[in-house]
Amino acid sequence: MAQSESTIQVPNTWYDDVLFKPLYLEFYEHSDFANFGLWDEATTGPRQACENLVNRLQSLLRDQRGTILDVACGKGETTRCLLANYAPEAITAINISERQVEHGRTLVPGAVFRCMDAVNMDFADESFDNIICVEAAFHFDTREKFLREALRVLKPGGTLALSDILMTLEGERARPYRTEANYLPGIEAYRALIEGAGFTNVRIEDVTEQSWFPFFRYTVNFLHEKFLRRQIDEPTLKRHLGTNYGHVPDLEHYLIVSAQKPSTQSTN
Repeated sequence: MAQSESTIQVPNTWYDDVLFKPLYLEFYEHSDFANFGLWDEATTGPRQACENLVNRLQSLLRDQRGTILDVACGKGETTRCLLANYAPEAITAINISERQVEHGRTLVPGAVFRCMDAVNMDFADESFDNIICVEAAFHFDTREKFLREALRVLKPGGTLALSDILMTLEGERARPYRTEANYLPGIEAYRALIEGAGFTNVRIEDVTEQSWFPFFRYTVNFLHEKFLRRQIDEPTLKRHLGTNYGHVPDLEHYLIVSAQKPSTQSTN
């Protein structure tokens, strides 16, 4: 069953509005990324952090050959990173925003971009060797439905690699672009959900301190610098800082996850 129109439209409208704004583009150093990224001592800014994250997820794929599906591809920057390991014709990317999908087509000519719901994919069983999903599964209604769809469209032995965010129950309830049905009380509950969907070899890494924490610090510094230089006004500063600060009491874990679809068992 597909997501309800309202559940889809809230995050879709928000992202379509935000991702193309000049301040947002400047923050991401005029790339088309839109995630917290993965930071280390050598990371200089959000663009590199986002590249680090996609590279880490790709490193979790057991076999970087064949075909790959980029779920919730945004404007296509993650998809473009996949070119390091895949030919364009081996890449399929989906998103619910036609505007973002069209933008992705301009970034990665030759790849297939389709407007599609992640919990109701219009692909045949066993269509892809691998699936990647960057910082989006918490939007889906529900995450569990997505996991079961991912298992269905993966070939036997294929890998799902994703980054995801767990929030408090209050945080899930308070945000129109999230759903209470996706609340999980912790990492072991997340593991149980993935295994319950049929995946094996589940690996979960909590990278909150390498992702959300440095992203928060960089954002605060970026906004204050813009304000000090009188490039944004005080209401704009407060509005964006409020969004950032609002995550602090609610965001519990930023996770990097990989899991495998069981290989076809041979019969004796």
